[in-house]
Amino acid sequence: MDVIVASKNAKFLPSHVQLFNAPWDLGIRKAKQILFENRFIDADEALDLGLVSEVTEDGDHYEAAFAQAQRFAENSLLTLRMLKHSINSAQDAMGYRQHIEASHSNYMMMHMAQEISQADAGIADRQLSGVADALRKEEDG
Repeated sequence: MDVIVASKNAKFLPSHVQLFNAPWDLGIRKAKQILFENRFIDADEALDLGLVSEVTEDGDHYEAAFAQAQRFAENSLLTLRMLKHSINSAQDAMGYRQHIEASHSNYMMMHMAQEISQADAGIADRQLSGVADALRKEEDG
């Protein structure tokens, strides 16, 4: 996702799942803090952290995203493609692609181990580990 527009009521739960980009999106120390706390991030904090590009009033995010897309479309398609390519190349030079591939492999192994464990215990719930804990904290908080 190149640009993220979030509604004011949106919540985000960085976790060790398929696309483990929290260290890249949040920075190493903040990613550790939030991941170790296993907590949701509200839209305003996500904006402060740079996780989202814009926060809108509830229900206005589609219009905001469309307005942003219109502003992008005012630029040369070649310029936009070159900017995206250059930014993605910079990420790759810093190891982003290798990190994402390794994280996805770790996620798949973790997911398979969880499924095997749940099957052995006769548990039908397929909720990712950590999600239930974060939801409980949200309800208690």
